[in-house]
Amino acid sequence: MRIRLRLVAVLGGGVALAASGLAALLLTGHATATATSSATMATVKRGTVAQTVSAAGTVQAASTRGLSFGTSGTVTVLGVKAGDAVTAGQVLAKIDDSGAQDAVDSAQTAVDSAETTLARAKASASATPSASSANASAAAGGNRTGNGGNGGSGATTDSLMSAQQQLNNAELALSQAKQAFAGTVITAPAAGRVLTVNGGVGDTETPGSTPFLSLGAASDTVVSASFTESDVAQLAVGQAATVTLPDKGTQSYTGKVSQVDPVGTASNKLVRYSVLIAFDQPPADLLYGQSANVAVTTASASGVLYLPSTAVTGVDNGTATVTVRTGGADESRTVHIGLRGDRYTEIRSGLDEGETVVVGG
Repeated sequence: MRIRLRLVAVLGGGVALAASGLAALLLTGHATATATSSATMATVKRGTVAQTVSAAGTVQAASTRGLSFGTSGTVTVLGVKAGDAVTAGQVLAKIDDSGAQDAVDSAQTAVDSAETTLARAKASASATPSASSANASAAAGGNRTGNGGNGGSGATTDSLMSAQQQLNNAELALSQAKQAFAGTVITAPAAGRVLTVNGGVGDTETPGSTPFLSLGAASDTVVSASFTESDVAQLAVGQAATVTLPDKGTQSYTGKVSQVDPVGTASNKLVRYSVLIAFDQPPADLLYGQSANVAVTTASASGVLYLPSTAVTGVDNGTATVTVRTGGADESRTVHIGLRGDRYTEIRSGLDEGETVVVGG
């Protein structure tokens, strides 16, 4: 009886030991499942994968127009200052036009007088017998008129030519006077922004090499950005770009590469190239000289399967490895990849849309 009790005790100890071992195994398995379930997951999706290069730059006018008065005079009106946005046809500045107006009036009087003179010459010509009529009369009358008829016809022709020339000269002078009068006003040839103003009210202005105003057209607004030597090799005119401005928060504006400078500038052994990004539609309150950031799309693939690039490892000659989770178990799988973008990688084969993979696994 005593021996039997001991056997039971031993067996009981064995059962207890087995139970504790099972508990430990269960606990260990539970810890592994918890670690696996806490991993970051990603789903295979279909969309667009894009590759971009970025740089910082400044907003500027791609081209400027110098605007000057067409005649000399004293500035009487100046309606803008540097930085102002203007519309096409807007009056920007004027000079005293009294002298120019007097010149127009005087030239118009000269034209009126020349027209009257020409009209009289034409009337006189119509009243004077023609040369053939005079010759016929001379033959019938025994040459009584001699050459008098021809002489009268020549004098009339000279008067007509002189009157016509006088009118032509007067009309030319009037056209020039009107042009000078129009030159007393500077108007904006297109919508844009005033870049510089080189004078003020009361100043005497004379047409010369220095424009009174300079204007940057709104349609020619660009961002000039400097790209590194490695990035500029991927750029080409016409590529789509996105522009962000510090004062606009997360709002972005579309544009295109309009120029890539073929000559770089070296600074501290780093070569950078200037690239112009033209806005598709610049904001109305855009300021020249303000900072901007640009991202140019150098490659893209649309309607493709993709994953976050952090889920794709072991990239080698178009293949890579991903960790796929199926039914709670993880398995390593080889996939064929395409474009590796800024954030995502194109999956060409090896995965189906909707499958789940481990990020960083």
